Formats: sequence, C-alpha cells, structure tokens
Amino acid sequence: MTQPAESTYTNTHVVVTSAKPFEEAVKDLESQLGKASTELLGNRLSASKNFEELTAEMEPLAGKSGLINVAELNWGKVMSRVPIAMKARLFVIGNPLTAKKLLEAGGPEVGLYLPTKIFVYEDKAGVTQVAYDKMGPVMALHNNPKLDAVAEKIDGVLAKLAASAAH
Repeated sequence: MTQPAESTYTNTHVVVTSAKPFEEAVKDLESQLGKASTELLGNRLSASKNFEELTAEMEPLAGKSGLINVAELNWGKVMSRVPIAMKARLFVIGNPLTAKKLLEAGGPEVGLYLPTKIFVYEDKAGVTQVAYDKMGPVMALHNNPKLDAVAEKIDGVLAKLAASAAH
C-alpha cells in the first residue's frame, strides 16, 4: 500500500463587507448568476453532440457573470431547526465551459475544486459579508502557467460577483 501524497498551500480567503441588508445582497448576487440544476446541466451535456452544441446549450444558462448557480445551501434555514438564528446562504457556482478550460490546463486533479463557492452571511454584529476563496492559490500547486491564467480570470469574476453583492 502506497502512502497518500499530500500538498500544502496557502489559501486566500476574501471577505467583502456590505452596507446592504442580507436579503438585498443575496438578491444582487442572484441577479448576476444563471441558475440550473446539476441534473439539467448533465442532461444538456449528454444531449450535446459536440463542443459547439454544448456551448450553445450553456450560454443561455449562464448569468451576467458567466456563471451558473448549480446548487445552494441555505444555512439559515437549516440551522433554524436546531434552533440557531442566522442568515447565511452558500452558492455553488460554475460553468462547464470554464471547467473545461481548467481541466484542459490542469488535468482531472483540478476537478476537486470545481465548481467553486461564494457565501453570503450576516455576521454576529448584523453586518452582511460576502466571502469566497480565491482559485489562484489552489491552482498554483500545479506550477502550470496556463492553469494559473485561467484561475486568475476566475478570481476576477469572483471579485466582481462579491462586489456586486456587497456594493
């Protein structure tokens, strides 16, 4: 039995403070995202005969940001059952066309980090926060300039999404 390979990286966690109420920040984030279930994406993928057809299927699903909300976890609703009062929503976001670029550049191993996430929550002081982890530091593990370039573009999109939700 071989030993597992381990890598260590420094994460870059970004938190943008918002002057907006939680609900408004969520609404503004949602306005930038398309929405499609993983089931719908899978069906469209399997029905596509080639990449051009897949591109045509994905483009209408992506929002203004080019990303699709593929899943969501409303932590506030979940924790209300405990009961712990909180306002917090986790958005799982991505786009198969962007994933293709990352996977082509970095291979299947980078699939662990796809799709990515953005988190809107109200902190203990009642202030809305928008948080995400940058993709660049994770992809830097691979020492691959092509992968770094795609990750940098994704980080730019995430920064714009966070800003649109927060400001």
